[in-house]
Amino acid sequence: MSSATETSEGDVAASLPAKRRTARAVTTCGLVLLIGSPLWLLLTGHTSFRVSANEGAPPVSLGAAILPPAVGLVLTRLVPLRLAEIDPLAHVRRARTLREMWTVVAMAVVFPVMIAVLPAGFSRDVGYALSKVALFLVVPLMAFRILRGTGPSSPAIPLRVMRPRWLAPIPAVVAWFCLSRISPLAPPPVPAEALPDPVTLAVASLVTLLTAGVLEEVFYRGFLQTRIESLLGRWPAIMVSSSLFAMMHLPTHLGSGPVLTEVAMILAFQGSFGVFCGYLWSRYRNIWITIGVHIIVNLAYIDLLLGWLGR
Repeated sequence: MSSATETSEGDVAASLPAKRRTARAVTTCGLVLLIGSPLWLLLTGHTSFRVSANEGAPPVSLGAAILPPAVGLVLTRLVPLRLAEIDPLAHVRRARTLREMWTVVAMAVVFPVMIAVLPAGFSRDVGYALSKVALFLVVPLMAFRILRGTGPSSPAIPLRVMRPRWLAPIPAVVAWFCLSRISPLAPPPVPAEALPDPVTLAVASLVTLLTAGVLEEVFYRGFLQTRIESLLGRWPAIMVSSSLFAMMHLPTHLGSGPVLTEVAMILAFQGSFGVFCGYLWSRYRNIWITIGVHIIVNLAYIDLLLGWLGR
C-alpha cells in the first residue's frame, strides 16, 4: 500500500513540470494571437472595422474594441484584491475532466467548420440556431453523462452565487458598458429604420439572447474554460476559450478584405471580449454576469434605448 502511494505521488510530481510547460506554451500562443492581432491592425492602418454579421452595423474603432475590455480586466482584478479561487471540478478525476475537455474542444472546432462549408444562407436560417443547440448543449451534456458512468456529477456552473460575487463584478461591468456603449469611443447606435419590423426583431432578439447570450457563455465559459482551467490553470484556459470563441465568428464575420486582416479584426474584437468574459467567469464564478454582458452586446433593443436617450 505504501509503495503504491509513493508511486502515485511520484507520478503526480513528475507530471507537474510537464503541466507547467504546457500551460506556459498555451498562454504564450494565446497572447501572440490576442495581442498580436490588434498590433497588426494598428501597424497596417486598419483602425476601424465592422464587427457584426449585420452589414448595416456601424464600424467600430480599434480603441473601442480594446480599451473597454482592458479596463474591465483591470477592475475585475482589483475588486476585490483578494478573492478565493473556485474550481467547480476539483472533485472530478483528472482523466475524466480531460476526456470531457476534448469533447467540448471538438464541438468548438466542428461548429465553425460546419457553418463554413454549408451554404451561405444557412447562417441566417433556423438550422444555424438548432445546430448550435445540438453541438454546444446536447452533445456535451450527453458526453458528460456517458463519461460520468456511475461516478459523481460534474456541475461546472454553480447556479447559486454568493452575494459578494454578485456585487464585486459591478464596477468592471459598469466601466465596460460606459466605455463600449455610451462614451465617445462607442459606435453610433444602429438607427431604428435599419432594424426589421417589430415582430421579426422580437423573434430574432429572443433567439439571439438564448443561443448567443446564454448558450455561448454556458459552452465557452462554463463547459470549455472551466475544464481547461481545472487541468492547466486560469490563463491558459482563458486564452484557449477566448481564441475558440473568436474563431466561431469566422464563417459569419469574414469580409471581402485580406484574410489575415479579417482574422485579426475578429480576434481583436471577439477575442478581447472573450478574455473579459473569461476573466469575469474565472474570478467570480457568476455565469449570470457574463450572460448579462453578452446579452448587452447582442441585443438590438439596447441600441434602440440608447438612440431614444440621444446617445
